Amino acid sequence: MLDVSESVGKSQQLLLITHPSVQANAFASYLSDLLSVFVVVHNINKPLVQRLPRGTVVLFDIAVSNKKLNGIWRDIIQTQVKSPRLLIINSAQKYELYEMAKWPALYGVFRHDDDESRLIEGVKAVLHGEQTAELSVMHPAMYATVHTSSDSDNVPLTERECEILNELRHGATNMDIARALFISENTVRTHLYNVFRKLSVKNRTQAVSWANENLRH
Repeated sequence: MLDVSESVGKSQQLLLITHPSVQANAFASYLSDLLSVFVVVHNINKPLVQRLPRGTVVLFDIAVSNKKLNGIWRDIIQTQVKSPRLLIINSAQKYELYEMAKWPALYGVFRHDDDESRLIEGVKAVLHGEQTAELSVMHPAMYATVHTSSDSDNVPLTERECEILNELRHGATNMDIARALFISENTVRTHLYNVFRKLSVKNRTQAVSWANENLRH
């Protein structure tokens, strides 16, 4: 059972940007009751017609978006919301980290398969005025982008590459990684080649050393 006894007050507002549906409205009502905030559901296919109050927390459902809509909403959030605080929800592996970094005022990213409690605690953290969501509730791959070295900033790792690096940290072989991630060994080798190139390392040991410093899941 989530502890949500600390109300953040109805003066604050959550904006849920998604496809309008019965499920979306039910989720909005659930958040409103649970967190004691106003929650507004906005159609992702329609632009905002007016500026939103300062500090509005935006939940952007990226699972129902596309690259064109992403670009449109990045501009809208930046221009139509005063001091926005953005949380991306329902993220999938096909979204690379450099794409996430383009979003203004991004406070956290949550996967489509994250526990509900992870999302709720992240929203609570931002509503309570924390500069970022707690690292324990942020998407671990986003945490990795903050700590990547300057050598790899220009070519960030994908979420899949981060997953493979974490398998390496546990001593997994190529076959182990292939089985764990349901991919072929050839695909594993291709990912490792790309990781070594991006990180400017020569072998698995050096890659693991980099991961131990930069990927803290």
